[in-house]
Amino acid sequence: FLFSTIRETPDFYLDELRDLLAVNCGIRVSRTTIWRTLKAGGLTMKKLSRIALERSHEKQLEYITRISTYTPEQLIFVDESSVDRQTTYRGKAWSVCGTEAHRKAFFVCGRQFSVLPALSYNDGIMHCEIIEGSYCTETFQCFVNHLLGYMRPFPAPNSVIVMDNCRIHKHPDILEMIEARQGLELGMRCEFLPPYSQDFNPIELAFSAMKFHLQRNGDLVRMAMTELSDEEIFLTLMDALYSISLTDCRSWYKYCGY
Repeated sequence: FLFSTIRETPDFYLDELRDLLAVNCGIRVSRTTIWRTLKAGGLTMKKLSRIALERSHEKQLEYITRISTYTPEQLIFVDESSVDRQTTYRGKAWSVCGTEAHRKAFFVCGRQFSVLPALSYNDGIMHCEIIEGSYCTETFQCFVNHLLGYMRPFPAPNSVIVMDNCRIHKHPDILEMIEARQGLELGMRCEFLPPYSQDFNPIELAFSAMKFHLQRNGDLVRMAMTELSDEEIFLTLMDALYSISLTDCRSWYKYCGY
């Protein structure tokens, strides 16, 4: 009963499992007994990864069917990630047993930057632009225009842009610009990920690696964000992004099923 219940609802507390066991099976035991039983069955408590209820299995299958007509070498993944001072702090620290780990830190986020890379199986980070603030239709259109200059006609490598369903990604002006390139026989293509399916996008793993690099060099990055010029800040963020190796990129493609 316990294991079938947890398969359906894995985030029950021990006292909730105890009460369910009493109501449904007439067995009354302590929370400690519940814990020991779960541990003996190979279960441990882990950080919960939430899966969006809004995800559509049908749309995911449609995407898989469509994207499987391409090779990994053809696909370029594009997305934005926000960075500020809070991004540079590490999530864990050492402390004496029984005491909390503390560190003085900025609570005000300060200046916020948006990093917008293009991830390629062939080149790793093949292009990147950074702005202060957030991307809008005009700035994203400018990025795509630059990116198309690095791409090749389909079905060559680096010929298909893959993006999520962010509103500015699907703006008619953006799509029209890509189609206009097609009209010039450059043959670029565009595909969109299924909704709420970030696990299909290897660039999310690239962002995690970038932020790990920023946290490893947190003091220097925070100083750059506070005291240095825009150019030096952009160089610092670029350094974090381009620390990602081609081997890393290819392993992330494989991990995401490409």
